[in-house]
Amino acid sequence: MKTKRLLNYGPVALAILIMSIGFAAIIYGANIIPFNVLNIPAWIFCPLGAYTIVYSLAAHKDSTYYLIWGSVMLAIGLISASYNIVNPLLIVGALLIIIAVIGIISHQRGRK
Repeated sequence: MKTKRLLNYGPVALAILIMSIGFAAIIYGANIIPFNVLNIPAWIFCPLGAYTIVYSLAAHKDSTYYLIWGSVMLAIGLISASYNIVNPLLIVGALLIIIAVIGIISHQRGRK
């Protein structure tokens, strides 16, 4: 009997983090985009947050935990990437709404 085994969060998250920093080094080193120290969190948190959200959808254990932290990391990355285009309070407000909806859905699933 074959069992479906889900990868652990840590090793894949570390690989994504290293690849993201590598891509940033290549892009900044080749002068494709100008270096801005305020964009560094976007290179770290956007891919890691996106992976955490995908992991939360595949994980059967603690999926709400991973979904909330993935949303927070993605929001931090989006704020860092777009702070000069979009008001950061707009992203924080959307994040708070998303966290509230996740909480309501999680609560309703727990009641059944």
